[in-house]
Amino acid sequence: MRTYHSNEIGNVVVLGHSGSGKTSIIESMAYRAGLINRRGKIKEGNTISDYSQEEIKRQTSISLSVIPLEWNNCKINLLDTPGAFDFNGEVEAAINVAESALVIVPASKGMSVGTKQAMHKAKDKAKIIYINGIDNPNADYKSKLDELKETYGKVIAPIQVPIMKNNKMIGYVNVAKMEGRYFDGNQTHKADIPEELMDEVLAVKEMIDEAVANTNDELLEKFIMEEPFTREEISWALRQGVMNNTLIPVLCGTDQIGIQIILNSMVAFFSAAGDMVNAVIAKKEASGEEDIIGFNEGLPCSLFVFKTIADPFVGRISLFKVVTGQVHPGQTLYNTVKKENEKINKVYMMRGKELIETDTLCAGDIGALSKLTYTQTNDSLCAQDFKVIYKPIHFSTPYYGKAIKPVGKTNEEKITNALSRILEEDKTLIFETNPETKQQCLYGLGDIHIDTVVSKLKERFKIEVKLDDIIIPYRETIKGSVTKRYKYKKQSGGHGQYGDVEITFEPTGDYSQSYVFEEKIFGGAVPKSYFPAVEKGLIEATKTGVLANYPVLGIKATLIDGSYHNVDSSEMAFKTATIMCFKEALPKAKPVLLEPYVTLHVYVDEKYTGDIMGHFNKKRARVIGSEILDDGMIKITAEAPQAEVMNYAVDLRSMTQGQGFFDMEFLAYESTPDFIQKSIIESK
Repeated sequence: MRTYHSNEIGNVVVLGHSGSGKTSIIESMAYRAGLINRRGKIKEGNTISDYSQEEIKRQTSISLSVIPLEWNNCKINLLDTPGAFDFNGEVEAAINVAESALVIVPASKGMSVGTKQAMHKAKDKAKIIYINGIDNPNADYKSKLDELKETYGKVIAPIQVPIMKNNKMIGYVNVAKMEGRYFDGNQTHKADIPEELMDEVLAVKEMIDEAVANTNDELLEKFIMEEPFTREEISWALRQGVMNNTLIPVLCGTDQIGIQIILNSMVAFFSAAGDMVNAVIAKKEASGEEDIIGFNEGLPCSLFVFKTIADPFVGRISLFKVVTGQVHPGQTLYNTVKKENEKINKVYMMRGKELIETDTLCAGDIGALSKLTYTQTNDSLCAQDFKVIYKPIHFSTPYYGKAIKPVGKTNEEKITNALSRILEEDKTLIFETNPETKQQCLYGLGDIHIDTVVSKLKERFKIEVKLDDIIIPYRETIKGSVTKRYKYKKQSGGHGQYGDVEITFEPTGDYSQSYVFEEKIFGGAVPKSYFPAVEKGLIEATKTGVLANYPVLGIKATLIDGSYHNVDSSEMAFKTATIMCFKEALPKAKPVLLEPYVTLHVYVDEKYTGDIMGHFNKKRARVIGSEILDDGMIKITAEAPQAEVMNYAVDLRSMTQGQGFFDMEFLAYESTPDFIQKSIIESK
């Protein structure tokens, strides 16, 4: 493959829900472009995109992969992405470095949430929609177009109508040019438009004209005057509309038929990386000022690392996009995030799992580096005289967690290193040790996500682990007030121990802090020098409650009286007296358990709202409200006990066929119902 320059390079993310055919279509594009001699099949585990053991086993995409193609003197870097929300981080990385998006939509009737998700994620990108599976028995092309038009409005510009025979696509009508084309091997030949399709074609032509008319005032006036558009006007308007994100061409076919049309359309309609003059936000290291730059070969070299692969044989592989200049082997680049230099030994293009050595990659292109010492995902590398930091990718926050425990002592020693390598690859994973429960907790986007980590540990690193539920961080508080006096007195030869305190304990209702301490001592009953010791005792005491040994929140402790001994009193004695006073007082102050509540924002198709609301009712949740978003999806806001929604990622996927998504944040602690409190105490 020759060296391509920024005005010849395009990066296209391929989006769609699981099973929509993304990987198979990319396989056919690679075949049609002459990259491979034989189409691989997902069932046979030999596609260039899905190459990992996990992907072959599950027969679905898990990680993003880059497939560079040559077509019409252009280089197209296709970024294949998973359709399941559990692997949304891969989609976020791919979208970040793509200028355009190809959205794969099934030809069956009905707008899936997966399609809406893909369109939502790519809302700021130039897009082409490809209606796949046009020859399936349940395909309904006309209904699909109507649904797209109804959902996304006048931006939808279908440019094809399929010509079918015996439920097979044998050609299509290019509606923009108003001519029929029949397939003949890898080529097509012109033909008349079938008479029986004319009504459908004219309806689609009207959709095109309406979309074209909305690209500028001159064409709109021509449309109002019912003057026909020329082919040149339509072609120009389609390209301008796509680049400006005001038009979305719609193509159709199967995972093998209509592939050339996709390739031609991407070259015709999508911008090259070099055309994106305001593409990337960069912060200058020296001044901290932000600037917006394009993919400019004339500037010094800089690049952004958007993905890390922990290869068991090659080591760390860093996928990057060249932002400015050119990357060559032998360069030394400065990591502006880690403040370290990195020597570039070899530069690669990555084609699936294959590393292809190359001499030069220009601005706008995607490549790979191996065995960098310091660099990780979201880091910027640049020339010494061009120190910039590029805006990092904002990855989805993981909310589904499991406690992870190695099986066997040998695995205990190896697991931290193995997980650190997996976490380098996947920024939507979090691994931490809970200091309160001592559990090692792994958080991901769903149970499938966590399950793939368990599989990687076993297959890559030969480490077996078992999973357990994460312990909920309950708390305790009091609902009543009580005053208690406790005298700590101990004599064991020499100096004794003497501390005497009388403390009033009462609720504050503020669960954002553990305690409030005051003193109302009169007449020097307890010297001021011992007040800190009393507070230290309070700090120690609130670490463990009296119901189920959970930390205590929201109490006010007022030291109102006490006594001391000139010889035997000490800080330790007053600290101990306070702790004992606390333990004896709290059972009489109406202690209760508190449970953490979270706020959830759930994004689903309207047809699932009833199921979501009913599920929340079962989970003791409060639905705060709902709203309709611009793309037709419904956003539901609710507040729920954390214990009830620990598995919400799994529950939501089950209710929405894997297409709903959500975010979650800690809200506050609230009192636990009596029946829940009883079961928690009994389980301790």
